[in-house]
Amino acid sequence: MSSIRLTRLQSDYEAVRRLVHRHSKIETEGVSGNPPDVYRLFLLVRSLQQRGDELLFVDRHRLEIKLPRGYPRDAPVCRLLTPVFHPNIAPHAVCITDHWTAAESLDNLIMRICEMLAFQNYNIKSPLNGDAARWVEEHLDQIPTDKEEFFLDVDHFSAAESRNSEPACANCGSLSSLNLCDAGHALCADCLIDCEKCQTTAACLLCGTLVCSQCIQSARTE
Repeated sequence: MSSIRLTRLQSDYEAVRRLVHRHSKIETEGVSGNPPDVYRLFLLVRSLQQRGDELLFVDRHRLEIKLPRGYPRDAPVCRLLTPVFHPNIAPHAVCITDHWTAAESLDNLIMRICEMLAFQNYNIKSPLNGDAARWVEEHLDQIPTDKEEFFLDVDHFSAAESRNSEPACANCGSLSSLNLCDAGHALCADCLIDCEKCQTTAACLLCGTLVCSQCIQSARTE
């Protein structure tokens, strides 16, 4: 396996993990490979399914994504494992190749497929399902079938989580320089005070006292 492909597969895996963790409409069923090159996901999107002559709303779909040997130069192979009535979705494939570029990350592709299922994204000029394309033309007032916003800025969440992981003052949440009181609380300079008795040991506003624990203990033993 080339180092470029390996790096990309690992990057995609981490991005999909973050996406599933953050996105309420995307769940993991399973993956294959190390790092994974096959994904199976549940997409919780309101879409359409045809049963005989009747169209029904369906809110849960199984998606399989396989990353071929030429990936990311070659597009992922995507298919819905549950029936879907959509102009650009057939039993054997989800049509993504008109828009695929190697720069698109796998998590973005998954969110784009969610938009397709919701009829927020479709192409009726070159359909895989002609009946679905005709239905869209005749029922524009009934789409999208799901108005949910499916795109999340995963990088934004990651940056916020990184900031939140920095040590913060236990009293006010400040990220400025921290010191420990004698009870072990990490506090900024504004929340850390000198003991009013010995003036040398740090006391703690979080502990609710102006006297350090050493002076309190000494007073008890006198």
